[in-house]
Amino acid sequence: MLDRLSTGIVSLPSDTYDLVLILTDSDGSRRAEALQLLTRDVYTALVPAMKSGAKLQTEDNALNASEAMEAVLAGLVQNETGFEKPNYEQASAVPLKFGLKKKKTPAAAPVQAPPMGIQFGSGFALDGMNGSNHDRDDNDELINEDTLLNEEDLTRPIMPPPECQPKTGRRRKACKDCTCGLADRLEAEDKERRENADKSLNVMKLNTDDLAELDFTVEGKQTGSCGSCALGDAFRCAGCPYLGLPAFKPGQEVQILNDVAQL
Repeated sequence: MLDRLSTGIVSLPSDTYDLVLILTDSDGSRRAEALQLLTRDVYTALVPAMKSGAKLQTEDNALNASEAMEAVLAGLVQNETGFEKPNYEQASAVPLKFGLKKKKTPAAAPVQAPPMGIQFGSGFALDGMNGSNHDRDDNDELINEDTLLNEEDLTRPIMPPPECQPKTGRRRKACKDCTCGLADRLEAEDKERRENADKSLNVMKLNTDDLAELDFTVEGKQTGSCGSCALGDAFRCAGCPYLGLPAFKPGQEVQILNDVAQL
């Protein structure tokens, strides 16, 4: 019967059968042809012929996954013994009413003009209007921003992002659009370093119009604690008054003209 249904030779009447039973051989096994014939076309012919609530079963009560999927796709519902055709209630039409007549609203009462004694521009109060904002719900609560962070959050150390981490042997640099304060701190350190460098350069600075004469023959002239002022910067101490001048012989007259030492 399944082969004739699959080829379309036989057509079944609709809503006729209460049970569709797929038989097996005498030894309880199904034939290979029966498994191959349970296709979507066969289910399409079987399901309309079943009554509402009719059952589809196999004699061995076994269906593989592909057969069960085709039965479900055909509209059957799986149960403990096999498959069952759902009992769908017949659809009924529900009338819808359109174009209901609109209720006539009573005509608004004419507005009386204010008496002549009231001047233009004078205000008057309306019921329920006291100048407050009625759009805002009274149940809305404003959040105090100061309570969002506690003392522990404020004292917690700031974790810099991975791109701000310094590389090995290099100074840490602030990332673009820095918000953690690293850029400000590095800028302050650079500014302090430049100020210290400028101060050290201004220790001995002569203008071009200045003419100074250093006479090392004068007794009591200030010398460094090292006593090696004449040997050059390599032998002078950090506080030597002749730091930066070339080496000279003791007693030699040295003049500085336009920032150039003249021996």
